[in-house]
Amino acid sequence: MRKRNPWVSISDLLSSVLLVILLLFVIAVIVPKYSEEVKEKTQEDLRLEMMEQISETLIEYQQNNQILVNTDTGVLEFTDATFSSGSAVVNPATAGIVQKLAGTLKIYMDNNPAMEILIEGHTDPAVVGSVRNAGGYFANNIQLSALRAANVRETLLSVLGKDYSSRIGVAGYGDTRLKDPAKPLSPENRRVELRILWNGNDKG
Repeated sequence: MRKRNPWVSISDLLSSVLLVILLLFVIAVIVPKYSEEVKEKTQEDLRLEMMEQISETLIEYQQNNQILVNTDTGVLEFTDATFSSGSAVVNPATAGIVQKLAGTLKIYMDNNPAMEILIEGHTDPAVVGSVRNAGGYFANNIQLSALRAANVRETLLSVLGKDYSSRIGVAGYGDTRLKDPAKPLSPENRRVELRILWNGNDKG
């Protein structure tokens, strides 16, 4: 009777163990990356779908040239409802659009915890000569643009509620991003824009 070699079984066992370890390593390295890619794609799809629905909700304002919804970049621009020169006061036209928009944004913010909003303020290049109080105190165009964004934020939160305040930020760019450089003092340059973000990251 032929004697069985015990080392054959041990080598088979070791090969199996090594194979299992290799498979676990592949799973640990590849699966998380794949899952992250799927997550990013799903987030982007959700954002695009959301922007398209917001665009449909605000179609009346777009047809009246009061707001422009850019679904690709996630930016909502108030095109007709602008600010008076040297003022951060939210006029009734702007307030009405913001309040209308708030109801739509609330639905998506409730369904998408990663969704955030950045309100960006802009001015024309007219020089602020001294400290002024028009919708709040400001001494230059950067402060004025930030104050415009902050006042629109307050209008938005008056509908959404203070629980959403941590997800809505403001930024002021002064006259550094003129929409109509050929006509620097054009009302188009005194505007605010709402940018839809995911956890603070611009996906546009």
